[in-house]
Amino acid sequence: MGRDKRNSMDSIKLPDKDSINNLSGGYVNSRRVYKERGVDDFTNAVRADFDQAAPIKVPERTEAPEPKDEFDQLIEKEKAKNSDETKKKKIRGYKVGKKYIPAWLVRRIAIIVVSVLFVLITFFPPITMSTSEGYVSDAEIFGTQSISQVKESILANDYVYDIENMSSENPNNYRVCTVNVDLKNFSPYPVKLPGFSIVKCDPMYKDKIISVRIAGGEVEMSPFSVKTVTVEVFMNVVDLTPEQFDDAMTSLVLRTNGLRKMIGPIAIPTMPGFVFVSDSLEYHLK
Repeated sequence: MGRDKRNSMDSIKLPDKDSINNLSGGYVNSRRVYKERGVDDFTNAVRADFDQAAPIKVPERTEAPEPKDEFDQLIEKEKAKNSDETKKKKIRGYKVGKKYIPAWLVRRIAIIVVSVLFVLITFFPPITMSTSEGYVSDAEIFGTQSISQVKESILANDYVYDIENMSSENPNNYRVCTVNVDLKNFSPYPVKLPGFSIVKCDPMYKDKIISVRIAGGEVEMSPFSVKTVTVEVFMNVVDLTPEQFDDAMTSLVLRTNGLRKMIGPIAIPTMPGFVFVSDSLEYHLK
């Protein structure tokens, strides 16, 4: 009896394993890789490239501000006002040219200037300057007095340079030389000046100068006034030539003695004033 071809399974064939393995990415091939290299080997797996990944921008969440009540608005106004006032205080100053000078610096400069002016006005002497007026007096200096009495009077009333230079009883050996000095008191205080003394003279004539005084005694000046006083220098002219006599006088440097400014009943001692006897003065020995 013949075989029915329609019921035969000869036409059914198993898949060709070699053909499937040759396919790229085949299932059998993948299983083969895992079997040969292990499950942890992912060399054939596809990896992500983060260098070329595009950044993802997350949208920001915005919320509508809550409405502020009147109290919150008042607080904000006060803060802004205080902030503006603080800024103004920090930048407060005075404009000089194109720059601003801070107010504290201006105040400090003003204090320094006022202090300096107070010191100058209170403790500095009046301006003293020798004029071009002076003369020589050979008037009788002894009169009815002896030389010892004249010395006592000089020691009591004059500013003595060296009383020992008065050694002769001959009145012709002495001269009184005058120097006019301008005093300018630019302060608001009255000034009292008892006299002058000799600070310096040519060493060649130091044995000729005896004493110095203000003609008429102590000088008083009112505030903001100018006054000319006459200073008398008592000299021994023994063995002096006319030229030496003139040189001796013009080499003198005078200084105020006992100068003080009055603030009411209070006397304030001041710095001394110096006077250089003018070279324009000429003293002729007769």
